[in-house]
Amino acid sequence: MNHMLLELANTRQSYRKMLNLYWITILLTAVLEYAIQHLHVQANPADILPSLAWQAVLLSLVTGLVDLLHRYRNVQSDWLLITMGILYASSIVMMNPTVGIVPAIFIFPIITSVLTFDTRRIAGVFALVLLSFALLYVLSPPLRLTMQPIHIIGILFLYTGTTVIALSIASTGIELLNNLKHATEAKQELLVKNIIMDTLSKIDALTELYNHKTFHEYLEKLIEQHELNELSLQLAILDIDNFKRINDTYGHWVGDIVLLRVAAIIKETVTPNDFVARYGGEEFAVIFTEKTLEEAYRIAELIRQRLYVTMHPELDSKSATISIGLQEYVKGKGKEALFKGADASLYEAKRTGKNKTVVHAASEPPAGSYSPGFLVRSSAE
Repeated sequence: MNHMLLELANTRQSYRKMLNLYWITILLTAVLEYAIQHLHVQANPADILPSLAWQAVLLSLVTGLVDLLHRYRNVQSDWLLITMGILYASSIVMMNPTVGIVPAIFIFPIITSVLTFDTRRIAGVFALVLLSFALLYVLSPPLRLTMQPIHIIGILFLYTGTTVIALSIASTGIELLNNLKHATEAKQELLVKNIIMDTLSKIDALTELYNHKTFHEYLEKLIEQHELNELSLQLAILDIDNFKRINDTYGHWVGDIVLLRVAAIIKETVTPNDFVARYGGEEFAVIFTEKTLEEAYRIAELIRQRLYVTMHPELDSKSATISIGLQEYVKGKGKEALFKGADASLYEAKRTGKNKTVVHAASEPPAGSYSPGFLVRSSAE
């Protein structure tokens, strides 16, 4: 039996219901046997009540033990339920050996075994039922006198037919559950594939940062939030200085290594509330949120300084510097104005010597030296 069926068999709520049914069966057994003895055998009630009481006590002790194991030890054994069913059936047959139809009660444990969804267990219960009936037949002379060959054939046919039906029900249930399992697995596999495809469509393959398209989608949502809730927002565009020369001199594979290291340093330096993307080629973009312009400026400078002191063995132990343009979003200006300011700041950084952070002075910038319309951080360290 596969894992799904085993879990179903072990955790089903029907175990508790079956125990409750056994408790009810004790009462029904006493009532049924009293009716049989009184009506069919015409026995004196005073003669049959003690034996019925002893039978009820013994069955209650067995059921109570199984119930306690389930309640306090969380024991859920199918074989305990099946064994209880055989004991119940055996006790009824022993109490009423002269009633030919009574051995039919042995179909009860066979039906109970269907709940295990295990064809081998159902076959095992069928064998136990045959063994129990054979033992009762040998040990009870009244039963032998009552059970004529035609009765025995009928009872065996009943046991066999019930077992075949039980096996059919279990096999059908197993097939249905297997189909459900395969359908669920296929659905989960498709869901995982969709998630992976969705992730791949948003992630840059080399740096594992968000890509250009995702960056713009996220920025548009943040601008909407800014317009509604006054969310602070700054955009930094970072460009690796002289990257073409790196590719031409050392090869594109070295350029990829530099891109990976730059991406790693940016990711390590920003805060969890910031959004980092590879904007294209050797350009990166960072969206700073929940920060003042001065705080965003400090983080941008920290990124630049960390890259300035990072030596790359592939570049003959030289560093790869970056230039940064930083712009704060101004309410009502829109995404185009934000990019225009960040691009202008980046161009100013490149034009004035590279390896620096330039802030477009759309609002009051942090303390520092100014060029017209910009705050410039010198590359001198």
